[in-house]
Amino acid sequence: MRARLGACLVALPLILAASACSDGDQTEEPTAPGQVELGYALPAGMKEVAIPSATPTAGMQYDIKLFTGKNDCELRVVRMKLPKGDGTEDQDATYNMLGAIMESSGVQNFTTNGHMLPGEPGPVPALSVSGSSKDLDLRAAGRISNDSLQGFQMVYGCKKGTLDQKTWQALVDSLKVDDFKGSLKMH
Repeated sequence: MRARLGACLVALPLILAASACSDGDQTEEPTAPGQVELGYALPAGMKEVAIPSATPTAGMQYDIKLFTGKNDCELRVVRMKLPKGDGTEDQDATYNMLGAIMESSGVQNFTTNGHMLPGEPGPVPALSVSGSSKDLDLRAAGRISNDSLQGFQMVYGCKKGTLDQKTWQALVDSLKVDDFKGSLKMH
């Protein structure tokens, strides 16, 4: 599991350039220049761990947090500021970002859902994806804006057959996005 999500972390600069559990901890990420502020409730028992270093992409600003928990589950939370947009609509850029995460983890078939996440200003439209590979159950949610160049993603993965859908839903339900300056229209 660690190797699979670790590979996603190493691939993260390439992916970015291309495109509440009641007893858990409440986490708020301070805002770096131009990045969104994220609030979320960690599932019970998850602890932050060090992440492997990666070569930053020129002009890219990002903050990555990695947490591990029971059943070898991992949660990665990323806030980013892109150096430039790719000209696509936000929904397409977001789908491409989340699809690249799934495909780089060996998940070829996945489903997509839309969400309106609370925040100021908000609510912020976002997408989530879910699917499985031979060894991994994976969920991801996030948003990229080609207007403000802001983005964020939350990626949750567990060994095949051990991901608790209620835990993932609680994570998505707890996600709050502040200081998002992109379009707030759902496509």
